Amino acid sequence: MYRPLHEFAYEFLSSLPPKPKVGIYIDDSNLFKRGRATGWLTDYVKLHKWVAEVNEVVHARIYKGLPKYEPAKTISEALIKYWEREGFEVTGKPLKKLRDSSDPKGFKNKCNFDVEMHDEIMKDLSDLDMVYIASGDSDFMRTKDNILQQQKRIKFVAYKNNCAWEIREGSWFVSLDSIRDAVERKPRTK
Repeated sequence: MYRPLHEFAYEFLSSLPPKPKVGIYIDDSNLFKRGRATGWLTDYVKLHKWVAEVNEVVHARIYKGLPKYEPAKTISEALIKYWEREGFEVTGKPLKKLRDSSDPKGFKNKCNFDVEMHDEIMKDLSDLDMVYIASGDSDFMRTKDNILQQQKRIKFVAYKNNCAWEIREGSWFVSLDSIRDAVERKPRTK
């Protein structure tokens, strides 16, 4: 069942301007991997609209690993163009192949944007009242602490069962599962 943002954030919004200025920072590698494990994916444009219901979105950034192989490369390029048309800034870098004996291929593709996301959030923070980090990665706990030290607000948006406990247990956590009706990416129809 769809739940509006204000049901999750009342305690924060009561001390903020009527339409807080926010930034949305989406870790695509994290959300894509964890979404597949959960069984459904997030539509970032829908997530943006959900956040924009009660906020003024000042920055909207997606961090995406770039595959070098087809057809993933072409699909990735099309997604980036779509997101940019929808108002997102997209930061990309090539995927790395890491050995992984548990994977049938013997490797996994990996791309880590923790440093880039942290740096851009800190750079943008003076423009914002609140930050939304779409990732379940506990590496962002230091970013959370820095944001709170600057007397700004933060919300993590991630899949409940594929999220670090440090994030999931905090009042700053919004489960994507609880807003699935509003943000789920629907399969393409032919």
